[in-house]
Amino acid sequence: MDWTISDRPELAAELRARSWSASSLELWIACPARWFVERMLDPASQQPDPEPLARGALAHAVLRDTLHALREQTGSARVTTSRLALARRLLATAFACQEPAYQLSAEAARVPGLRRKLQADLERYLAHAAEQDSPLEPRELELGFGFEGEPPGLPSLDLGDGLRLRGRIDRIDVGPHGQAVLYDYKGASVSPAAKWLEDGKIQLALYVLAVRELLGLDVVGAFYQPLTGVDLRARGALDRSAGIELECVQTDLLEHDELEELLERARELAVASATQARAGAIEPRPQTCSYGGGCAHPAICRQGR
Repeated sequence: MDWTISDRPELAAELRARSWSASSLELWIACPARWFVERMLDPASQQPDPEPLARGALAHAVLRDTLHALREQTGSARVTTSRLALARRLLATAFACQEPAYQLSAEAARVPGLRRKLQADLERYLAHAAEQDSPLEPRELELGFGFEGEPPGLPSLDLGDGLRLRGRIDRIDVGPHGQAVLYDYKGASVSPAAKWLEDGKIQLALYVLAVRELLGLDVVGAFYQPLTGVDLRARGALDRSAGIELECVQTDLLEHDELEELLERARELAVASATQARAGAIEPRPQTCSYGGGCAHPAICRQGR
């Protein structure tokens, strides 16, 4: 028997009024029951962030501060071979400033090792970025939209049928002719555009729509950028006809119509998911609930066993 909220009109009203994040929509796509447990019941809200989440949050903060400082000192946030040594020094300063705000582990003995590994991974990423020699300039770093009272005051994005999207975009790079490419920092696992819809990874596609609508930029590409692992190549999608020379996997080059169709299908999937949530269609999907299959919360969602 599927879960239902038909007997909780106040919860149904909250679902209808809520502003969604892309990660919340992706979680719903994977498993509505898991979404309900983690986003509505929120059993872990009083516990320290799991190590991967704390590591990711610190990495984002450090990279943001590093590129901000690089821009202030050189006039550009681009990491190049000539600026790499400076970028590394700025990263060390940013790391020292930001690290105390994040609990990398609940076990004190693990913290020094996690700290060293993360800093080494970020230094390795800077070296990788310098080798790419991108023609684009990082303009926006950690840009939020849909957060009331937070600069720069961008509204949420109306995706249709009452669905409003909020989010935070890690980086927006802009070329000399106004064309933009988005980047979202991830761990070692990133999804190419060919698998976005299959895997329910629609965040970047929705962010493309948001930047086009809210900033008026001509977004022609979007990539997930791994910060760790053997292969640091960004994976995603780039409009082949845009004329932007970026180092990327050839299969991530899409025809213009292919990219536009992908964005539209991602929007439709987001709207369909929010519609299911408003209807209270909270069903378990153990086949996609957690990585590799299986229920993420078997003690709560007994039907996911």
